[in-house]
Amino acid sequence: MLVQRLRADFKLAVVMLFGIITILGVTPFAIYRFASGAPLVGAIDLAIVLSISVGVGYAWRTGRTGGTTLFLAIIYTVGCVAVAHLIGVAGVLWTYPVLLANFLLVRSSYAVAVSALAVLGVATCDPLLANPAHQVVFIATAFVVSLFAYVFASRTEMQRLQLEAVAAHDPLTGAYNRRGMGAELTIAMAGSIRTRSPLGLLVFDLDRFKLVNDRYGHEAGDLVLVRIADLVRGSTRIGDRFFRLGGEEFGLLVPGVDSGSLAAVAETLRAAVEQEIHCGDQPVTISIGATLFIPGESAADLLARADEAMYQAKREGRNRVVCRIPGEHYPPSSAAAAAHLRHRRHPAQAGTSAEANERRIP
Repeated sequence: MLVQRLRADFKLAVVMLFGIITILGVTPFAIYRFASGAPLVGAIDLAIVLSISVGVGYAWRTGRTGGTTLFLAIIYTVGCVAVAHLIGVAGVLWTYPVLLANFLLVRSSYAVAVSALAVLGVATCDPLLANPAHQVVFIATAFVVSLFAYVFASRTEMQRLQLEAVAAHDPLTGAYNRRGMGAELTIAMAGSIRTRSPLGLLVFDLDRFKLVNDRYGHEAGDLVLVRIADLVRGSTRIGDRFFRLGGEEFGLLVPGVDSGSLAAVAETLRAAVEQEIHCGDQPVTISIGATLFIPGESAADLLARADEAMYQAKREGRNRVVCRIPGEHYPPSSAAAAAHLRHRRHPAQAGTSAEANERRIP
């Protein structure tokens, strides 16, 4: 579980890494300072270790790394200036790893500000840098180190974001893939619990999509998928999340939609696809399963219930909506949803099964 969590949260992994490095790297110096008769410096080293430990523990417990990384950078900077002022050149040398750490921990604007304070504090406080020539050399070398750290951190962050975007999105439709869905579901469910607001999930599958590929070719089938993705994105709200679960299977998270409007949202999407998406002279239709999140359940349970509703829509003839609202009677089809329809066009994105569905459901 520890390894999986660190792999899934890059920022948390960085915080944990810097925490371990600080504890292992500074603690021996704290012990040495106390043993060599420099208790004030030893106390500062110990305070740095304890402060970093508290920050790392907070990040691990809450998952909030933004404020923690800034806290770590400030502690490193303050500790560096204090130690340099107390022990001279040996303390000045700690400035360089601190500058590197700042740019790796926080975004560039914060890192520049904190690092400038570190350089200024060391250059003006340390007696060994009273000579202006020494100050100029120190500031110049610190600037070069900071520049290298800035370039490296900026390029690394840009490449990381690009890789995360590629890993979390479907290349054909631009929707989130299953990997991206896991993270988005976790965030949406936590938000639903925190704000006590409803959270709906739609899962839809294109009806008899294999026939489209067989009759018109896979390029035409891919074009249908892209057009449906564009239709969904064009009719959804900013807070909705659209997924391609695989093949012709899609999903849509709709925060703030209660049981009274869930069916209308799904029916609006179903009707829009039937009216606007065609392949050749044939309309493309979808079967939708819809449900609401129950606080305390897992993402797998939520998705499974939506899947079951979608399979029911397939069995009842396709091109319809089935809602499964926890604690309520499950309506057999989208007939009841029609009464809620047409008041306004609203989003829906969903998806499920593919060729496997066609084999299982006649």
